Amino acid sequence: MADYIVNGKKVSLSQSDFVAKGGEGSIYERGGLGYKIFHKLKDMIPVAKIDEFKVLKDDRIICPKDVIYDKEKHAIGFTFQFLHDTISLCKLFTTSFHKQNNIENDIIIELVEQIKGMIHESHQKKFLIVDGNELNYLVDKKITTPFMIDVNSWKSPKFPPTAFHPATRDWTTDDFTELTDWFGFAVISFQLFVGIHPFKGKVEGYASGDFRKRVIDCISVMNPRVSFPRSVRDFGLIPSAYKDWYYGMFENGMRRPPPALPGTAEKVSVQVVLIQSTDNFEFRELREYPDQILYHHGPSDVTKTQDRVYIGRPDYPIDTQAEIIFAAMEREPIAVQIRNRKLHIASPKGKLVRQINMTCTDMMVIEDSLYIKNEEKLVELSFKLLNDNITPYIKKTWKIMRKSSQLFSNVVYQSVLGKAYLAIPLPDYKNSSFIIRPIPELDKYKIVDAKYDNHVCILYGNVKQRYDKIKIIFDETHEKYVVRIKEEVDYSPVNFVTLDNGVCVEITEDQAVEVFLNRIDKPDVKRIEDPAIDSDMRLCKSGVTVRFFQGTKIFEMKMK
Repeated sequence: MADYIVNGKKVSLSQSDFVAKGGEGSIYERGGLGYKIFHKLKDMIPVAKIDEFKVLKDDRIICPKDVIYDKEKHAIGFTFQFLHDTISLCKLFTTSFHKQNNIENDIIIELVEQIKGMIHESHQKKFLIVDGNELNYLVDKKITTPFMIDVNSWKSPKFPPTAFHPATRDWTTDDFTELTDWFGFAVISFQLFVGIHPFKGKVEGYASGDFRKRVIDCISVMNPRVSFPRSVRDFGLIPSAYKDWYYGMFENGMRRPPPALPGTAEKVSVQVVLIQSTDNFEFRELREYPDQILYHHGPSDVTKTQDRVYIGRPDYPIDTQAEIIFAAMEREPIAVQIRNRKLHIASPKGKLVRQINMTCTDMMVIEDSLYIKNEEKLVELSFKLLNDNITPYIKKTWKIMRKSSQLFSNVVYQSVLGKAYLAIPLPDYKNSSFIIRPIPELDKYKIVDAKYDNHVCILYGNVKQRYDKIKIIFDETHEKYVVRIKEEVDYSPVNFVTLDNGVCVEITEDQAVEVFLNRIDKPDVKRIEDPAIDSDMRLCKSGVTVRFFQGTKIFEMKMK
């Protein structure tokens, strides 16, 4: 526990208040107020700069509030409004996230307009964003409100900026102005609409990730010379006024503020075309559904679309946010979801069974067990039938960090005073276990996405304004592991499966297939590049068979 002074009052911060540790400092939270404590005095933002932020009144702009002093009366940090239940803006770039959360284009237009409004207000008060990359934005889980964070790096009326990101910088000038801010806004708003950075894709004569040369030469994805993945959403989704603005900005080098109001989005019919056989793969169609597929679980034959769930052949209406779990013995399907921090349980036929009177801020389903985050506990729930009623019961409870733990797919990431741990629930009919392992290779990262499957864990982490992909393979006991890190990758949702025979198949962020074994003594990776492979193919499995769903169809995938 450490003592600090804020507004003349002593504040004691302990491990229970700890949230995360970054390159500059550590974050704590208490009572809805965040505390940023810098590791070194020289890294502390000037106190006078904190005072300058007081003119910004928009609650969506998360500014430093009050100065934090240590016991020697050194300014060592600042407080800020702490945000609960948010997601990183980069997740909204991906098509799979749009499908899973039923995000319509009018939602994206509203977010873009709000971000534009916040930038405009900042300019009115003589601030420049400078570092306008997507990592400095969060969105509430209802996907209605964006927030700007890490504003202490901005250029204020009296102080220079302290950070910029190459992917959102206007490389045609050495200055930082309102127009360079609008260039950064153009980059992230373009990604929100269609899911690709305007200066990504492949074009002859340019290296991947060479933003500087592409920006200067005005060679964007709107240029017919540039090819890009099929998972990119149709450019017809871009409102017409913005489309004109983007073309002038990216292809003609014009610099001007964005349009005052969005135009009308063009309605385009998009047809998914899938190659059925290539030199490397055979794709066999298993079933087609009347709507976009969000999830498929082969062993239980459960498929969820945007408004229905199919259990075998029968189908039932279901909320998009609900997940399906089965009563362990009777195999009775149950729909579970979080509403207002409470767990709701319903029959897929639509009848509400009950609400669990337990605070629930997050959940994940593994086999026939439901794991919910309840304050400082991870609670494993199962279900059984009693007199035709579905009854939940607690199987196991484990202690986790209340504020610094995150539930991903089949794995919990948590930071204990800056030390990273992976916690892996292993459900069992009689005696489930919960393996917690320190992973020091993750200490420096902010984890954006993660998935664990059969001794393999793949994560995307952010560090030093870039995304790295971290691949961890555990031995049979989870005591030993190997780590493979690929630096400076494009963020894409984790997309892999590990089959029952230990073969791991991954579709990478650069549209290739990588195949390897879930054994630490087998480092070989087979990489296959094929034009038929697209990141919009979401991998799933059934036993030792690889499946994927794309659009409204489920396929079986075999290597030749």
